[in-house]
Order: sequence, then structure tokens, then C-alpha cells
Amino acid sequence: MKSESNMKTVAANHKNKLAQIGGSNGNPKCVLAYSGGLDTSAIVIWLKELGYEIHAILVDVGQDEDLEALCDKALRCGAETAVIRDAKPMMFDTVIPQAIGLSAVYEGTYRLGTALARPFIALEQIKRAKELGGATLIHGATGKGNDQIRFEFAYKTLAPECPVLAPWKVWEFEGRKDLIAYLKSKGCEDQFDETKDYSLDENFWHISVEGSELEDAKADVEVGAVLDFVKDKFATGGSKNSPKSVTVEFDQGAVVAVDGVKQSLSDSVTQLNKQFRHAHWAWDLVIENRATGVKSRGLYINPAAKLLQAAADALARCCLNKPAYDRYVSIAQDYATLLYKGEYFSMQRKVAEASAKPLLDCLTGKVTVTLDPVMYVSKIDAENSMFCKETSTFEASEYSHADAGGFINLSWLANVGQSFADESYLETDASYENALETTGNAASELCENQSVAGGGLVSTAV
Repeated sequence: MKSESNMKTVAANHKNKLAQIGGSNGNPKCVLAYSGGLDTSAIVIWLKELGYEIHAILVDVGQDEDLEALCDKALRCGAETAVIRDAKPMMFDTVIPQAIGLSAVYEGTYRLGTALARPFIALEQIKRAKELGGATLIHGATGKGNDQIRFEFAYKTLAPECPVLAPWKVWEFEGRKDLIAYLKSKGCEDQFDETKDYSLDENFWHISVEGSELEDAKADVEVGAVLDFVKDKFATGGSKNSPKSVTVEFDQGAVVAVDGVKQSLSDSVTQLNKQFRHAHWAWDLVIENRATGVKSRGLYINPAAKLLQAAADALARCCLNKPAYDRYVSIAQDYATLLYKGEYFSMQRKVAEASAKPLLDCLTGKVTVTLDPVMYVSKIDAENSMFCKETSTFEASEYSHADAGGFINLSWLANVGQSFADESYLETDASYENALETTGNAASELCENQSVAGGGLVSTAV
């Protein structure tokens, strides 16, 4: 950590500068997204030294914490006010149904737990700032990750008139030990470990675990040990005797019932997280490409998200034709990427959701997901399913095999239409010289009316 004299000089410079951008010659107001952890606790004291009037806001996104106790902690550290706001109802009315219905997953494995929550935390900050007549908006995200983008994109979009301050980009501290030393020097009695095995983020959608050996791709990750570290999360710690299958009912892409019980989406997500907290399939070990260019590795525990998204995708495969399903996948990828990059409050998000609506409107039915020995979709019951037993069967049906000949001819003409110029593929390999040649008739050499043992094939002229 920098010397005490340097710290005082830096603090004085910050105070003069930040008081100006706060819009006041006295104590400029600020609204801090407060989590109660080491970083934001240090931020409160740091801001107080700079002359800020601090208004902490704790946004409930389903984290298993005593939010009232954290409010008291913020006040002890020097906040003028500390309030709790519940973002869950808005999220369950807006982004969560879309994330489920589209099976929106970033880069194939990350189910957007943190990405879904941050814009709504920022939104509550902005509302609080407007209640105060305007204030500087402050977050505790570092300059390496995606959360800074998610916060600040929301700030710039919804409240461009409010100044923004990200302490990690300007203050003098360089890590966890510096922050703890700083808090102790200011008389803070809260206990923080100088070394921390893992960094956790929890909301109703996931638990993310980062840090320690996860930061090194060459390090062998013992997933069991990581899971044991967070075994008491998701409120009750979950059940170790969970059902072997789950049936999810969708109505126009929205989850309306689980195992025949009609309930709110919030209740369904909570129930599934609780039931399958310890399931062997309930996590993803993810290497992701952050928007800043930094790669990261994390273990994401998300049973409800994983199960519901698998069910939604299976239903889409049954109910949409090939071009429509391709579009469904494309929109889902675009939607996941823009959420990951912090673009929730944007025109492109509205366009993606509008494009998805006619596709999601087709997704009505019941999907059974079997969970042992692995998670897989075992049954789809949808009235409008395009999966037709009469056409997919190998038994006799009204399907005309001969029609495929014309289809192949026209498809080849449209998609290939010329000889392949690379003759190297046709060169004879010496290894074929001693190959055995069978003398029996190939299936294609059978006469049109010749019977076939087993009686199951449909005879068609070749």
C-alpha cells in the first residue's frame, strides 16, 4: 500500500476533484451499490473522507444475506442512509422469462446469473439518485471484469446527467490486504480474512464461485471441494434426496407449472434451486471471454436455470420448423451476448425480444426432464409439435421415399451444382489393393418387389 503521506495527498486531490463532479461545493450526494463486503465497506469510509454524503442501497436479487444487518453495517461505516430495494419482481416479469424461453446462454455454458442482475441493481440506484434530487452513482466493480460495464452502461443510458465514480479505477489501494489495513486504520471492527479462498456472488438465478485455483487454467479444479465450500447457499442448502425427474409445463414460452403444480415463476425457480442444490448435474465449470478481453474461469451453480433452459430448448426443437429453430438459436445467442455485455437497457434488446415473441408463442406443452444418471429430456408432449411419429418411423407410412430423389437433385443443383475440382480426394490409396470384396447383393441392388427378411422396410424403386 502507498505511504500514509501519499494517501493523504491522493485523498485531498480526490476530494477537490470529486466534490466538483458531484455538483456541490459542500458535501456532494452519492448513491452506492452496497453489498456489505470488504470492497464496498472500504468504499463507504473512503467516500466519507472525500466529503461525500453517502446513501447506500442494497438491492435484493435473491442473495442469501441479512440485508437489514448489512444496512446497519453501512450506517456504522458512515453512510447517511441505507435502504433495501427488491428487484426480484421486476426481473421475474421481464428478463427471466426471456432467458428461460430462449434458453439464452453466453458462449454455450454461462447462464448469465450476474449479467441478469447488475442492470436491475443499477436501475434501483438510479431511482434512489432521482429521489435525492440527483447524485453521483458509485459501484464497487473492478476495472477487469464485466460488471463495471453493466453498471455504467445503465447509468449512461438511464441517467446521463448523473456523475459516475468507480473507486477501483482511481483509488490508491491495490488489493485485499490494502483494504483491510485501511479499514483497521479507520477503526473498523468488522472482521475480514486477509486471504480468501473464493469470491462468491449469489442471486436467485445462480451462485458463482471464482478465485483460488480457478484463476489458473493449468490448476486442477476439484469441483467437489468447491461445491462443499458453498454447501449452505441457496438459503437452506438444498435437499440431498431430490426427485429423479421433473415435468415442466410451458404456455407460449412461459413456465406455468412444475410437476403439475401451477405456481409463479419465482416459486418455480426457488423450488428447483432448493430441490437440486446438491445434484451432480447442477453446475457448469466455465471459461468465458469477458468483454474487457480478460479470460476467466468460474464454477456456476444453477440447477433451476439449467433444467428450465434444457426443457425450453427441447420444446423449441419439437414445435419449430428448421428455419424457425435456427432463428430461435440465433436470437438466443444475440440476446445472451447483449445481456452479457451490459446492453439490457438498449434498442437491440427490445428488437431481440420482439423478434423472439412469435417463436416463443409456439412453445406450449409439457417437457419431462430425467435427472439420473445424467440430466436429459425424456418426453415432450406438445399439441402443436412438428415431431410426427408417422413420418419419422422406420415402419410403413404414407411418406413417399421416392420424393427424396427430386429433392436431392434440386438441392444439389442449388447448393453445389458443379464438379468438385480437387482430384486429390479421388486418388487410389495403396491400402485398398488387398481389400476383400464381398459377393452378396447390396441393399440398393434388390428388386423393387423383392421381400426383405424382417418385413420392416418399405420397398421403393431406386
